[in-house]
Amino acid sequence: MITRVRGIALLFLLTFVVLTTSAQRPGGPGGQRPAIARVYGRVLDATTRKGVEFATVSLISTRNDSVVGGALAEANGDFSMDRLPMGPFHLRIAFLGYKTLEQDVMITPDRIEQDLGNLLLQPEAVLLKEAEVSAERAQSTLQVDRRVYNVEKDLAVRGGTGVDVMKNVPGLTVDADDNVQLRNNTPQIFIDGRPTVLTLEQIPADEIERVEVITNPGAAFDASSSGGIINVVLKKSTRPGYNGQVQLGVGTNGRYQGNASLNVKGGRWAWNLSGNGNFTDNNTQTGLLRDVFLPEGVASRFRQSGASDNERNNFGGRMGVEYKVSNRSTASLSGNVRGRAYRTDELLTFTERDGADALIGSGDQRNLGENSGTESSVQAGFKHKTPREGREWNTDLTYNLSRRESDQVFNTRTLDGAGSPVAGGTRDQVSKGTTDSDQFTWQFDMTDPRNERTKLEYGLRTNVRLERSILNVTVDSDTSTAMADPMLSNDYRIDDIVNAAYVNWTHKLSEHWGVQAGLRAEQTRFDVDIRDVTDPTIRRQQFSYRYPDGTKDLAKALFPSLYFSRKWEGSRELQFNFSRKIRRPNFFQVMPFIMFADSRNQRIGNPALAPEFITLAEANHLLPFKKNPRNNWLTSLFARYTENVITGFAYPLAEDDRILVNTFVNGNPSWTYGWENTVRLEPMKNAQITLGGTVQHVEVAYGSGVAAIRNNGWQVNGKVNFNMKLPKEWSVQVNGEYEGRRPQPQGYAIPNWGIDLSTGKDFGKHWSAQVMVNDVFYTRLWGTVLDTPMLYQETERRREMRFVRATLTWKFGEQDVSLFRRKQTRERRDPGAGSGEGDF
Repeated sequence: MITRVRGIALLFLLTFVVLTTSAQRPGGPGGQRPAIARVYGRVLDATTRKGVEFATVSLISTRNDSVVGGALAEANGDFSMDRLPMGPFHLRIAFLGYKTLEQDVMITPDRIEQDLGNLLLQPEAVLLKEAEVSAERAQSTLQVDRRVYNVEKDLAVRGGTGVDVMKNVPGLTVDADDNVQLRNNTPQIFIDGRPTVLTLEQIPADEIERVEVITNPGAAFDASSSGGIINVVLKKSTRPGYNGQVQLGVGTNGRYQGNASLNVKGGRWAWNLSGNGNFTDNNTQTGLLRDVFLPEGVASRFRQSGASDNERNNFGGRMGVEYKVSNRSTASLSGNVRGRAYRTDELLTFTERDGADALIGSGDQRNLGENSGTESSVQAGFKHKTPREGREWNTDLTYNLSRRESDQVFNTRTLDGAGSPVAGGTRDQVSKGTTDSDQFTWQFDMTDPRNERTKLEYGLRTNVRLERSILNVTVDSDTSTAMADPMLSNDYRIDDIVNAAYVNWTHKLSEHWGVQAGLRAEQTRFDVDIRDVTDPTIRRQQFSYRYPDGTKDLAKALFPSLYFSRKWEGSRELQFNFSRKIRRPNFFQVMPFIMFADSRNQRIGNPALAPEFITLAEANHLLPFKKNPRNNWLTSLFARYTENVITGFAYPLAEDDRILVNTFVNGNPSWTYGWENTVRLEPMKNAQITLGGTVQHVEVAYGSGVAAIRNNGWQVNGKVNFNMKLPKEWSVQVNGEYEGRRPQPQGYAIPNWGIDLSTGKDFGKHWSAQVMVNDVFYTRLWGTVLDTPMLYQETERRREMRFVRATLTWKFGEQDVSLFRRKQTRERRDPGAGSGEGDF
């Protein structure tokens, strides 16, 4: 944290020094003496006698108080200012954590080059104490508008993926399909502040520096961020020098992983490079119980159990470069390439009985699936700061490319009550699919302070997603030959375009109160073109939606936000915020195709779905404790009002009530509200504990009028993270979570809890080892219950079996040494020397 504060402060100081130097330096016409003098010296810490890198050195004219020269001290404390005029001057040296040093300097014609010697900076006692406290970065940091989770402190995620990281972040939950939820809603996933096509499973945990959770984003963020935003910040070079790591890991259930990274920063350049591979082979079990009812009683009873073997292989790498064009401008270019290869082998066995409990059928279904693909992204950015303090703009262009292939085979065998094969009961289905997706995102942001109390922020954004998906399905049974199934095959193309503009107005009302008002306008265009699989030139169906669609829907394209905040001394803050959001349906929710994973469950989209419109409100209070300000309590009251609620809906197929159809519908407006608390404590030296809990009232509904069905209830979630450093460089960590019963449209999700245990040891400065036991008590089990007049169904599933993972990490680097200075140092020592082969 101190490093970041120092960097920001120094950047502002350096900008000011350079600007005033270039604008006000005397010399040239008007009788001034030529600017040919040079002054140099060395800035040292008065206590350690080591160089104070990045100390700001300014030379100020005593005649008109103008800055005539400026420099930053190097790693050893050296600085130099040349092309200086003659005259009396005042030297000022400043750096965060030290007392400012000032002394007079006189430049005369007979002393045009002066060595000022070793200049000693005295540490500032108060600031030094704060720096020592903050040097050990906390695992979690609470802010009134966001929560920051520092991954480096999390032993449990070493050798894991981004999914493992999210499991431990306060306020987040991860379901059986690795989907992350925030207050029962799906948040947007960003990488370094921008959208991504990567899944969290494709991002190694060891490449993540921190995770930022924003519960109610303002107008500067997408209006579709109704579920909040999770910003994954990847590691980058922040200080001159080089550093990196090599890590290997192995675990039970066929787990193997490795990763390596290198970060280099020197002069105007900064580079980062990394690569990784992660393989798991996991066995899981599933279960299903379903009873279908008629008015006179039970019509049928269906039972199914399953066992699956899941192989998941993720691999890839990233590279980034940043170039400081000038003291005010920085250009950057980064790229990600991630690949995956997944394989599933699942065996489902089922029995079916009638209302009298007599066996009327049995069988099994084997599902074989292979899923592979690559996700790539390239981002080019440019940031510029103007001479006016705080006024800056940045722009970037991101291209995301996704290529996916899937092959699935479903082999079904059905027997009658006597155990004999049923006619047509032997069925083989082969599905081959490909999906190509291209996404372009351009964004421009401007920060424009108007005065000391008022600031404007505004920007533009365009996001274009082009997708084409082809699925060919062939069915073969004992009563027919293999042939294409036009009902299950499809060829569709999606054009999804969102254009946006926003403005934020921030004003300081008084010494303690502030307000921010924002407005975002978004234009949405979503087109789907469904074609015949055998002949892509033939269009079978088209549908689309647009917001706004003419002037009558103009209000649907406007998304205001309003924030009030009250600040006290220290970090205490109270904030009230309001915003309006939109949630557009996903492509699989609107596609009118039949999709199923087993013979008793089908899923079909609803092209008539309309987007949800959400109004969010929050009251957040961050309260530090007096005895130790690092201990704090963040409490939040939140409410959510949703129109056109998109919800799942299940019903038995009319032609065969043994088959359950799952689709999506728009429901009546609903309210969700709750109370969330996160407390961070340091109960003893070298120990940190974070407690999180949410009490939330959930309301879901579907249908309208007298046919509307509404379900509601309370849900309680809790999470605890405990981390402690032990003697002899040992560390221990305990992570626990509880997800309470959650209401769903036609039932509820069952409670779920689990505990992870981790320990680690550092061997000197470069080596460390960690061991983690996932789901110590083997309790994590996800499931749902559907309870309607027509059917009752229970499902359960494990996301992964209990496992043990061990990792060994080697870290290397010289954080305060710049490789790129070697050539500059040689040139200063020998100005006449040319470049040789050994120069770097």
